[in-house]
Amino acid sequence: MNIKKVFQQFIDQEGLVNQKCLLMVSGGIDSRVLFEMAIKNLPVNNIAVFHLDHNTRDNSDTDFNFVQLLCKQAKVTFFGKKLDILPQKNKEATWRESRRNLAQKAKKHFGADRILTAHHATDLVETMIFRLTKGCGPDGLSPFDTSTKPFWRIPKSDLILYAKEHNLEFRSDASNEDINFHRNLIRKNVLPELRKITPNLEQVFVREANTFGLVSDYLFDSVDMDMSKGIMVSDFLNLPVILQYEYLRKLVDYPVSTSELDDALRWLNNNPKGNSRKGLGKIILKVVANQLVKESLF
Repeated sequence: MNIKKVFQQFIDQEGLVNQKCLLMVSGGIDSRVLFEMAIKNLPVNNIAVFHLDHNTRDNSDTDFNFVQLLCKQAKVTFFGKKLDILPQKNKEATWRESRRNLAQKAKKHFGADRILTAHHATDLVETMIFRLTKGCGPDGLSPFDTSTKPFWRIPKSDLILYAKEHNLEFRSDASNEDINFHRNLIRKNVLPELRKITPNLEQVFVREANTFGLVSDYLFDSVDMDMSKGIMVSDFLNLPVILQYEYLRKLVDYPVSTSELDDALRWLNNNPKGNSRKGLGKIILKVVANQLVKESLF
């Protein structure tokens, strides 16, 4: 696949030709290709880079220095941060949240219109499989915000080929080989077996992600209640079950598993008394005067 053509089409379709973009660059091969595409196809003054040092490896500062040097050589604005505390549990989720929050601050400081990441179609496959193992519903199987991911239809193998053909220097993170992380386990052990069944795995998953996205949009639009006002429990229970799921997902506005939703539905079907409460994701469900309302935990 022509990486440059795909990137240029993305820029044109998203109207980013004259917009400021913040690139998420780890120094790995994927984000290295993203950096290369950006400096070759966008005005340098419209590009900034954000790099986060998770501080989990003795040599992680070399990645930081590598990305900083790339930016200096290309005359691109660099934002770098280093995490001070290593999370004891939910490491991947904690790191994602830290990246998101710090990147948003860098975006605001630079005045960027869009944050771009190097997520590709192989990442999409891994994410869909991971979420499916946890239970996620249609929305969880259309997991990418494609407006921030120029390479989302491109397999990682194409990015590797481009980097080799253009002699791009990049950094390798040894933690990506650690199968104690579930995403790595899927990448290293699961995908090779699935490719024996479906060699064009990325192409199939991209197509299915599109389909699930359409289903998710339809369900979302079908739940047109005013979330701020709540809903009578009797009206809620008269909805088709698939719309009950969607109503709760919309109410929570946070990823929750199907098993958590099932637990909440069992609670509601058991005729909870007034002022009864049930935790779901980052909210508390409450029944007040026979009406289902939410209360934020944070």
